[in-house]
Amino acid sequence: MGHKTAWEHTNPTISILKNIDNGIFEIVNTTKTFCGYQENILLIDINNDSYPDIVAFRSDFSSGEAERYVRVFYNFLGQFNTYQDFSLNSNDIFSNIDYGDINGDNAYDLVVASNHGQFWGVLYNDGNGSFSDPEYHYVGDYHPMAITCGDLNDDGRDDIVVCGGSTEVYFSYPDGFQLLTLETGEPKDGVSIVDFDLDEENDLLTFIDYPIGNVTGLVMYQNQGNNILDTLDQLYFSFSSSNYFVTDFNNDSLKDILFQLGDYTGYVIYYNQGNFQLADSQFVALPESDPPEVWRNCYCADMDGNGYNDIITVKTLYAYLPNNLEILFNDGHGHFLEDPITTVETQNSKLKTQNLICYPNPFRDRITIEYTISKKEMVEVGIYNMSGQKIKTLNKGILQAGKYTHTWDGTDKNGKVVSSGIYIIRLTAGRQTHSCRIMYMK
Repeated sequence: MGHKTAWEHTNPTISILKNIDNGIFEIVNTTKTFCGYQENILLIDINNDSYPDIVAFRSDFSSGEAERYVRVFYNFLGQFNTYQDFSLNSNDIFSNIDYGDINGDNAYDLVVASNHGQFWGVLYNDGNGSFSDPEYHYVGDYHPMAITCGDLNDDGRDDIVVCGGSTEVYFSYPDGFQLLTLETGEPKDGVSIVDFDLDEENDLLTFIDYPIGNVTGLVMYQNQGNNILDTLDQLYFSFSSSNYFVTDFNNDSLKDILFQLGDYTGYVIYYNQGNFQLADSQFVALPESDPPEVWRNCYCADMDGNGYNDIITVKTLYAYLPNNLEILFNDGHGHFLEDPITTVETQNSKLKTQNLICYPNPFRDRITIEYTISKKEMVEVGIYNMSGQKIKTLNKGILQAGKYTHTWDGTDKNGKVVSSGIYIIRLTAGRQTHSCRIMYMK
């Protein structure tokens, strides 16, 4: 996990959290890298030894003027004790980094972009974990906001897409890059290369945030082959989004889209129905921190080993912020829960146990609470407010093994309707406790 520390010299900028038990983590190493903003560190196998290495930015101010580097922490049997710095030969601030096999030699190269300096560049991997000096390309008429890599013409070489005021594709060839400009004058905040329609051709997705109008835009480009990318109709959504992530949430092989809401209330997921069609949205609540954060980033991966990608959120306050890493675990049935969901027969199989499921969330009239217990034991299900006060008990007593369902209509123990807001449903079964944040809206 990278930290955003305003290029300070004394704060740790990378923390390593070891997954010790299917979604249960412990901090095993915090390294003071003096690297500055770590918004998008990479974890990739740089030296082809089958162990993923850490790639991050580093800044050195010892000479009085900023010197920028890429720092690689080499992974040896899970230890990151050896590192090497590769100069970026520039004192400009670098905002983005990504990787791909740009020259088709089966080694991961690095691409970087500077929003401040209005250029992007490539550092080529020699195959042994070392990099060439950066090869820079200046754009001049816009400020790069995002950069990514992927093979768009199926020639075994990853191409580069740079977004900002323009959307530009740089096709990689042995004698250099061939530029295709897709759009100008429409500032993009994010870009992804993905086979969105499963036709074995990588397509292009770009994301736009219009904070003034509280609107998010999505522009998709369908790959027709022969270096032709058709621009599809732009989609607009009536919320502001500060980030997005493209991944498969329901294991149907189609990549879905997660939008991170700009008001920090949570996420909106649009499930991919094929042929560039999106299903109705799903809101996934994630309450604000206390105190509220000022910046947020997200990532998606299967953290509890149940075969479904989860949502990982990192929060930043530019000061100490307790509990700034949150994971919402995906049960594969449209529910995102606080507790890991494990014990599956095989990858992608139906879950044997579902600890606590609450739906719909958020809700207006009533919410359904489902849980399964594996043996006879004392069970209590209670509703708590954000101050930790219990406002109602839905069940308390000894239950036999099996699946149980309760509903809550938004009233307290006296039958009075509670106010709109965030509440906690807590399940205690024997010595185990599981909880779920829910949002009630009158």
